[in-house]
Amino acid sequence: MAATAALAVVASLLVPGAAAASPGRAPLSACSLGCSVSQNPLPAPGLVSTRNVLPGLAKATDLGAAPAAAPMHVVVTLARPDVAGEEAALAAQQAGQAPPMSVGAFVDRFGVPAATADAAKAWLGSTGMRVVSVSAARDQIAADGPASAVSQLFATPIDAFSGQDGRFLANTAAPRLPGDLGITNVVGLNTVQQMHTPHPLPRGPLQSTCGPGPCTGGTTPADLWSVYEQPAAHTGAGQRVAIFGNGGTDGVVTDLRAFEKHFGLPNPPVTVKHPAGDTDFSDDSGHVEWNIDTQAAHGMAPALSGMDLYFGTDLSDADVAKVFSRFTDDQDSPRQASASYGECESVPVVSGLLDNPITNPSPPPPVAQGLGNALDTTLTAITRQAALEGKTIFSSTGDTGSSCPVVSLPVVGAGNGVLNQGAPITNSPASLPYVVGVGGTVLYTDGHGGRAREYGWTFGGGGTSLFTPAPAYQQGTPGLTIPCVAAPTSVCRGVPDVSAQSGDVLGNGYDIVTNGEFTDGGGGGTSLSSPLWAGMWARIQSASPAAASGGLGFADFGLYRVGKDPAANARDFHDITPTDLGTGLPSTNGVYPALPGWDYQTGWGVPRVAGLMCDLAGACGM
Repeated sequence: MAATAALAVVASLLVPGAAAASPGRAPLSACSLGCSVSQNPLPAPGLVSTRNVLPGLAKATDLGAAPAAAPMHVVVTLARPDVAGEEAALAAQQAGQAPPMSVGAFVDRFGVPAATADAAKAWLGSTGMRVVSVSAARDQIAADGPASAVSQLFATPIDAFSGQDGRFLANTAAPRLPGDLGITNVVGLNTVQQMHTPHPLPRGPLQSTCGPGPCTGGTTPADLWSVYEQPAAHTGAGQRVAIFGNGGTDGVVTDLRAFEKHFGLPNPPVTVKHPAGDTDFSDDSGHVEWNIDTQAAHGMAPALSGMDLYFGTDLSDADVAKVFSRFTDDQDSPRQASASYGECESVPVVSGLLDNPITNPSPPPPVAQGLGNALDTTLTAITRQAALEGKTIFSSTGDTGSSCPVVSLPVVGAGNGVLNQGAPITNSPASLPYVVGVGGTVLYTDGHGGRAREYGWTFGGGGTSLFTPAPAYQQGTPGLTIPCVAAPTSVCRGVPDVSAQSGDVLGNGYDIVTNGEFTDGGGGGTSLSSPLWAGMWARIQSASPAAASGGLGFADFGLYRVGKDPAANARDFHDITPTDLGTGLPSTNGVYPALPGWDYQTGWGVPRVAGLMCDLAGACGM
């Protein structure tokens, strides 16, 4: 499928009457993905509707009204008063004219007025909901309560459903909101939509076991220090890395200590931080995932001063929002974090009664309703704040190639399995403007500290968001060419920004320890690529004279500055070629091939850390 065909497919999902067909396939209708668009009448005066109704409800069995006492957790987002000022402050930081802001300075300049937040809290409590947390900038308010209180507060039925994702609760009509509180989004009106972590890859032989030709199997930290040109002079001292996850952490820390012992690494302190209101951390299903994250990040920055685990109860959209907010609000948080999970980006509905200026002269602000639970609106605000504070969140672009993990489609591998699911839409949060999206490569070493082959992984996530305009730092990037669906004159955000080893499903990965057992090549997917970059960025920051006074700021500012400079690019990135030199086959993730320079499969390519240290941190000649 060509990139232009991808545009047509997505357009068919958005605009009634539009259709796109591929050979041998019937045209897709506006609701081919099971979207559910509210047919409610216009809101009463003073109310607006976000219209975020879970897509795919038509494919599930409605079991009737949810039990009145069923627990639900929501996050309400309030509009901060000066987004234009925030963007101007980011532009100043990008130009090197201003340092990162402290949390307190951000709140003082851009926070929601206390009176507005107090009014929103009073409204949330009016039906018996309990406010459990308010963000530092007073723009994110989390509340818990029974389904009956949620239904009454948001003026929408909450029903129980049974479907391919099991039993869940969901609102069946668009929520109604007070018009005077500046509410831009509500997350958590269903209990099914959540982030997904990729499936772990099978173990393989050590890459140090080499036959004729390239070595295969798992790489060690030392392999990647060599291949990615990471100088021994700077190894992360004074820096910490944050890992976002959920559930239990005891086993993760135990396995991290075993990994450190195996590879002779120090034991930095690990601090666990939970969002307010979260109390149940019994879920251990992500144990392998969090092992990959912690062991990859520390493996790249062996002298880390510490690691902070920001862990929620689960990966529901509401809890993920709380984790991101907890990190952003923490004045003492690390300057780099990894979020190795994702879901389909929010797909706006660009037609409908509430968006029609004739039937509704005062339409609500455009709010996403589609493949995501409108979480992007909330996370965009949170990550913009993080960027202003000089914090960088790296996130996996996913393991479904040029598509996203379409939960609402009844296909094998729905979720973040190793399968291209055909919907040419990117993974969020990787495709948000102020997150660094990290793609994947398959790396074979030569047994002597060098690279034998490295090519873009077939299932590495990448593509165009189609809905989010390219942020200022990405504009003008050669190779970034695909316009936005709703604004064809604007080029849209493309991911990945950069890449690193992900391995493949044939036994190529990173060596980890799980349940005390050393696993050759057991870490893989772009869930490996993201924490590798978090660790390498910590290493780069440790080389900077600015490390003690705010650091290098949001990473994409610097990465795109050097990426667009041909001389610096050659020093700082290893470009992934359009053809795998080992097989002669094209390097592609479905829709998008690897190309010279920046591309939609691997971004700028993989790092040459010594070059980045020189050009971004001023530490040259090592």
